[in-house]
Amino acid sequence: MSHAVVSRHRRVRARTAASALTLLVVAGHSWLPAQAQAQASRLDVRAGSADTIRLSLADARTRALSANPDLAAARLDTSIARGWLRQAGVLRFNPSVDALSGGAGLELGLSQEVEVFGQRGIRITAERAGLARASASIANESRITLGAVDRAFFGLVAATQRNNLARDVLALNERLAEVAARQLAEGEISRLGFNLSVVELGRARARELARRREQQDAAVLLSLLVGLPPNSILAPVLDGTTEQPPLDAADPAEAAERTSADTVPALDVDSLTALALRLRPDLHAKLAAIRNAEALVSLSRREALPNFLARSVLEPAGGDGGTTVRPGLGVSLPVFNRNQGQTAALRAAARQTELERQALTVRVRAEVSTAVTAYLAAAAEVAVLENTVLKPARQNRALVEIAYREGKVGIAELLLIQNQAIDAELDYWAAWLAGREALATLAEVTAQNIARGAKPPPGP
Repeated sequence: MSHAVVSRHRRVRARTAASALTLLVVAGHSWLPAQAQAQASRLDVRAGSADTIRLSLADARTRALSANPDLAAARLDTSIARGWLRQAGVLRFNPSVDALSGGAGLELGLSQEVEVFGQRGIRITAERAGLARASASIANESRITLGAVDRAFFGLVAATQRNNLARDVLALNERLAEVAARQLAEGEISRLGFNLSVVELGRARARELARRREQQDAAVLLSLLVGLPPNSILAPVLDGTTEQPPLDAADPAEAAERTSADTVPALDVDSLTALALRLRPDLHAKLAAIRNAEALVSLSRREALPNFLARSVLEPAGGDGGTTVRPGLGVSLPVFNRNQGQTAALRAAARQTELERQALTVRVRAEVSTAVTAYLAAAAEVAVLENTVLKPARQNRALVEIAYREGKVGIAELLLIQNQAIDAELDYWAAWLAGREALATLAEVTAQNIARGAKPPPGP
C-alpha cells in the first residue's frame, strides 16, 4: 500500500472517530440506556425559588466562554503577543544627534545604526510564532475550561438526584416513624422495633443534610466556572431525545443476558488518538513555541554580527560663514559581547520545548486511552445496574411500605429492603456520573469540545 493510500486511510479513520465522538457528545445523554435518560431528564428540582437559574449544558458552556474570569484573563495573551509583534517591526535603533563646539564654530552630527543581516525579519518571524502560541494557548484554556464545565454540570445533576433521593427517603422514614409510634402505643411492635425506626429516621435526616450540602457545593463549583455569583441557585436541565429502546425484560436474568458490550457505542482508540494529535491546541502551542525558540536562536546569532553606522556632520565651511555636510560610514565591533551565553541558553530552551512536545504527545495518547477505558466501563456499569438492579430495587421500595402497613413484613425487613434500594440508587448515580465525566474528559482530551462549534470569542 502506497504512502498516499495509507495517509488517506488514516484521515478517513480519524474523520470516522470524530463523527462517532461528536455524535456521543452532541447527543447529550443519548448513550445512556433509555430508562436512565428518562430518569435524568425529569430532574426534580425542589428549590422553588424565583431566583433559581435553569441552566442547560449548552447554556453553561456559552456562559463559561464569555464570563469565566480565568479565560478572560488568558485572552489578554493575544493582546500582549500583538504588541510584541508590532514592536518587532520597528527599527531597533533610534537616530542620535550630537553637537561639538570648536574654534571654527558649532558642529552638528547625525548618526544611525543599521542592522543589515535580516535581524528585523527574524524578530517578526519570532513574534508571529509567539502570537500563534498565544492563540493556541487560549484555545487550550477554552478546551480545559469546557471540560471542567461539563464535569461540574453533570456533577450537579448527580448531586441533585441524590438530594432528591435523600428527601424521598426522609419522607418515607418520617411516615414509618409515625406508623411505628402508633404500633408501639397499641402494643403491636416492641420497643426494639420502634427504636429501629427512630434510628433510621435520624440517619435519613443526616443523609439529607449531607446530600443538600453536596448539591450546594456542586452548584458553587459550576457557578464559579460559568461566571455566576457563588450563591446562585442553579437547576440543571438535561435535554436530548431517546434513541435507544429500553431494555425492559421482565426477567432480570434475561435483562442481564441482554446487557452486553453491544449496548455501549464502540470507540476506536487509535482513531481517537490520531484525532487528538491533530486537534489538540496545546500541541499546536508547543509547535509554535518551538518555531519561536528557533527564531530567537537565529536572532541571537545575527545580533552578534557587526552593524553599520551611517553618519553625517554639518560643520562651518571656513571664514565665509557657510556650512558643509560631510557623510561618513562606520561599523560596530562586537568584540566583548557576542551573545555566546544567550545563544547557548536559547538553544537549550528550544531543545527543552521540543522534548516537552514529545512528552505531551505521549501524555495525549495515554489520556485518550484512559478516557475511552473509563467511559466504556462506566457505560457498561450503568447498563448492568439499570437492567438488573435498579428496576427491581425501585419496585421493592414501592411495595415494601405497603407490605409493612399490611403486616406482611416486619420493620427490620422493611429497613433492610429500603437500604438495599437506596444503595442501588446511589450506585447507579455514581456510575452515571462516572460515565458522563469520562465522556466529557474524552471530548476534552480529543479537543472535540471546542472543535464542534464551541469556539471561544476572539481575544481583545
